[in-house]
Amino acid sequence: MALIPQKATVEEEIPEPSLDETSMASTQAYVQDDPMSSGRTIPLSTPEQFKVETGLEADGPTDEGYHTNYDAHATSIQSGILRNTRGRQRSATLLDSNGTLDLLAKDVKKLVQGIQDLRHLGIEDLVLPLPKIVVVGDQSTGKSSLIEGISEIKVPRSAGCCTRCPLEINLSGTKTADDAWKCNVYLRTKYHYDSKLSGVNRNLPLGPWLLAKEPLDSHFFTVTAKDEVESVLYRAQLATLNPSCDPQSFIPGLDADDLPRSQEVKFSPNVVRLDISGPSLPNLSFYDLPGVINVAEKEDERYLVKLVRNLVKEYIRADNCINLLALPMTDDAANSSAAGIIKEARAEKRTVGVLTKPDRVQKGESLDQWISILSGNLFKLGFGYHVVKNNPDPRVGHVVARKEEVEFFETTEPYKTKLSNYKNRFGTVNLQATLSQKLTAQILTSLPRITEQVHNKAEAVNLQLRKLPAPLAGNLQVIVISKILDFSREIQRQIDATSPEYPFQKLWRGLASDFRKSIAMSRPVLTLESMPIPLRIEREASQDVFVADIPGTPTPSRDQSSPIVIESEDEAPCKQISNTNRSGNKKRPSAATLQLSAQKRTKIFDIPQYKGENDSSQSRKAYGPAKIFNLKAVQEIRMAAYQGGLPGQIDPRAAERMSTLSVKHWEEMSGDFLNRTEKLCKQVIDGRINDVFGPFKETQVYIQVVKICCDFLAGIMQEQRKAVTRLYCLEHDKPMTLDEEAMGLAKAKALAELQKRRHDNRATIYLSRQEAATAKVLTDQARQVQISKVTDEQMGTDRYSQEISMMADVRAYYQCAYSRFVDNVCQGIQGELFMKCRNDLEGTITRGLGLHDPDANERCALLLAVDPRTEETRAQLKKEQETLKKAQEWLSSLAKDAPVDEEDGNEDAEME
Repeated sequence: MALIPQKATVEEEIPEPSLDETSMASTQAYVQDDPMSSGRTIPLSTPEQFKVETGLEADGPTDEGYHTNYDAHATSIQSGILRNTRGRQRSATLLDSNGTLDLLAKDVKKLVQGIQDLRHLGIEDLVLPLPKIVVVGDQSTGKSSLIEGISEIKVPRSAGCCTRCPLEINLSGTKTADDAWKCNVYLRTKYHYDSKLSGVNRNLPLGPWLLAKEPLDSHFFTVTAKDEVESVLYRAQLATLNPSCDPQSFIPGLDADDLPRSQEVKFSPNVVRLDISGPSLPNLSFYDLPGVINVAEKEDERYLVKLVRNLVKEYIRADNCINLLALPMTDDAANSSAAGIIKEARAEKRTVGVLTKPDRVQKGESLDQWISILSGNLFKLGFGYHVVKNNPDPRVGHVVARKEEVEFFETTEPYKTKLSNYKNRFGTVNLQATLSQKLTAQILTSLPRITEQVHNKAEAVNLQLRKLPAPLAGNLQVIVISKILDFSREIQRQIDATSPEYPFQKLWRGLASDFRKSIAMSRPVLTLESMPIPLRIEREASQDVFVADIPGTPTPSRDQSSPIVIESEDEAPCKQISNTNRSGNKKRPSAATLQLSAQKRTKIFDIPQYKGENDSSQSRKAYGPAKIFNLKAVQEIRMAAYQGGLPGQIDPRAAERMSTLSVKHWEEMSGDFLNRTEKLCKQVIDGRINDVFGPFKETQVYIQVVKICCDFLAGIMQEQRKAVTRLYCLEHDKPMTLDEEAMGLAKAKALAELQKRRHDNRATIYLSRQEAATAKVLTDQARQVQISKVTDEQMGTDRYSQEISMMADVRAYYQCAYSRFVDNVCQGIQGELFMKCRNDLEGTITRGLGLHDPDANERCALLLAVDPRTEETRAQLKKEQETLKKAQEWLSSLAKDAPVDEEDGNEDAEME
């Protein structure tokens, strides 16, 4: 006879239940059509049958530690729930329109939900294990299908994607049928992974997984469609199996191709939690554990066999844990490794056996083993066995699967004939009913003990808190925030330069001025044609460069610009030649000393340094000409760029090449300037930290503020270096300017200077040759007069005239570019670097110290404490105190919220 949706009603009054009938008083009756009763409905389970099925006998526990003697542990909580059932009609629906069983009365639903809330509060980590159901079994025993049948969701099944970590599944029915179905997925990190550890032993039962100092629950994703659960669960499991990765990188919405193809670990003890709510869902809470394995895939993974076994033992060893053992009817039950673990833990009496894959039993196969198991004569379990049949096809929905299951057991041999005596244990719905009954009974049994343990733990925590030294007085959060505000105001005054007592801007402008001077003085220089006669080398006092000359040639005046030098790639700097003797008087160097190659670079020399704050050094290195060109090198660059066409034309790319070589050193110089700027900023920030937080130098607040500020400065300096590098690349990679007027003026000045010096150089050589031919030597004064009189017609066409013009272009562009580059670098520092220090440092410190977090006052106590360990202990105890307080409030509400009927009130009054 088919099981059909219908409701059974028992009209008689329910008497006041005894304590050993508690769970039955709160559990609905389940009915079926009785062919012998002319359509009458009768209950499937009487109170007496329920006591036998649940193992709740009044004379004591059914196994070690499994408390079922309610007389010894009755509490007001139990009594309140029991009173709430007086005078009510007992009714139940076997199957609703969705193929789901409505299992629990309103008050018992609250009871189950309350245990879930206690677990999520962390009571299980503080006191003792809470009642729960744990699903265990070997791999490939149909466990995944069993979970899907109970929870109405699809779980990953593909190769490598089966259960690799514990799944906590919490089911709760919504108040009305119109409420939407929803699944919240959480990741609970109770263990951290140490890749340096391997193997499993007594000290490391889970191998490289070590217990974390404090469990962490984090929300992963919310699912509103059942068909999306499998994908989200797969991603959540991947996040758990890749402990070094950020879990947020696995959330749905990202491209599946971006997910890692490999897993860092094969199994994890950390939990993926699913809180599922929806219409007509049974109130159940259970764990699905990884399937027990006997052989590892690789030799170096043999420890995983023990790891999984130890994980299963950890879950099932608690006395108030109800175990759900999956056994396939395709295998001999004696070969089940999971069954062996349950027997080893002496947990048989609190285990429900579930026989899966009943459709695989071959026709004509002996049924003796299964009849013996179902009758309790073989492999006996305290809560007996159930048989379920689930459709492994993920495309089949829950409603269809349940209808197919009912039809299978009613129409298929041997279940409709030889095994029909056990039909009340066939099907997922009956299994759900049994699990709900067992879980409810276990919760009621455990409540007195839980209440007592929570009370004792709360008293112990309070005692520990009283023993600690008195905490700091006052609003610690306000104290820390006020200090941060004082510090921020000091930084703002330095940046704004509100008075001479805040010299930060003055000091930095000195650094900026040095930077500009160094860039200007490192402009490229052109050396003139070398000559076979001695040259005189003199240093210009104003320009700090070396000028080649010959005897009798006028020394350039101080207001003249120096030539620009650009060296070839293989040139090396030469040593500076002194022109001063020991007495301090200038002397002419010998001819041998003055045979200088035109390709040699002038030496970098020292200039006075602008002293910064706390800077005791008297000098620093500055840059002389960074690139020295000679006429021959310039000619080679011009010819290399020449692509044919009209003769005598200069390709613009030649000048661009020379300009690129001229600014190559800016990268190093700007980096040096940023380093000096960072040093100055750090000096100012450290000084203000000492001024404001100096009294707290021995506390964590001082240490943390220093670290936060150091990290902050490093971060914004990194951004500034990137910005300056970008400016440098623009100048180096593509020289250009639209300021034609400035470029024209600079070129005219540079060209006039270079042509004048080139003329003097050629005239000197011309006169020297004349003297050699006539053997007549001119005096220095006469030579100077004659040089000015030599004309270009006398000397002939200058073969380097185009090179002189190119050099004028390069020098003119350098003049425009360096000024632009220095201004942009300094503007970025002022507008970005300094403004971030001024405006963002306060918020960064506040966030870094967690001053807006819910536990900010406790955090401040820890920051201001001279002994941080005491405050760490206090903060942890206060957190436990708050958790225990919430637990006590919930436990008390069970009795207070249970309404008492007027009849009950009268009876209580009469008893008084």
